[in-house]
Amino acid sequence: MNVRDVTPADLDRLRALAPDDTDIDGRAGVISAAADQAVLWRDGVHPLTDRQERQFIPLAGPPPDRWHNLLRAALAALPHDISQVRIEVGPSDHNGPLGDALRASDFVDQILRIRKDITAAAEPDLAADTRIRQLGPGEEHFAVHCVSRAITQALDTPVPASRVRQFVSDWLNDGWSDKTLRSYIVECGGALVAHALVSLDGSAGELVDVVVPDDGQRSKGWSRLLSTFIEARLSREGVSALGGTVVTPDGVYPSQLVENLGRAGWRVESVSMIRKTG
Repeated sequence: MNVRDVTPADLDRLRALAPDDTDIDGRAGVISAAADQAVLWRDGVHPLTDRQERQFIPLAGPPPDRWHNLLRAALAALPHDISQVRIEVGPSDHNGPLGDALRASDFVDQILRIRKDITAAAEPDLAADTRIRQLGPGEEHFAVHCVSRAITQALDTPVPASRVRQFVSDWLNDGWSDKTLRSYIVECGGALVAHALVSLDGSAGELVDVVVPDDGQRSKGWSRLLSTFIEARLSREGVSALGGTVVTPDGVYPSQLVENLGRAGWRVESVSMIRKTG
């Protein structure tokens, strides 16, 4: 395959291959001269790890089956200060020639983005000593603790706990809003046992995380109870779709978990894969 650098003259051709919500202006990349295939990229810095990261975006027309040379050329163009490369692919690409080429190039799964359609449903019955409600005044520390724990588990590089907490505290204090970002908690016997952060955008919601911070409480079904409550509550408010994320253990695709999620109505929308370079 003849591979060359992307030029401004290629952009119109590539826009026809890009999803509607993908901005390709200002991106560099490599393109196949013989087929409608390209890998574009943009560089950035992770806000917590300070890692220099390059994001790949694959673009292809049919048949998208010749990826190895393009990926080899894209990886050969990496500057020395880039420490990891990220790419997000849909399920069909993950299971097809592109996914095979990525795995052969040492990319591993990191995060699954999942989504489900939600319909009107009754809120779950609760025990007499249990309440589910939005976060109240003076309880912000519990949300910060839970979200910090979820973010720390998703990081692939150690970051001081104080830095994560400060990042989360600033983010939540700037973002909390009944219309766009809410914290729900489970209270049992006067103690806070579970937290969920939900972002809202019209008829779409995102279950950013559900955390049960006390190891002794994890077998009691709080996560499932809280998720069910949130789905029912949001459906009454006109939300019709709910998204979420799953962090893959050790870069291994969690097939059994995905199967279990599928029985609960969730589907995988995309898989974020990474390759460490330094």
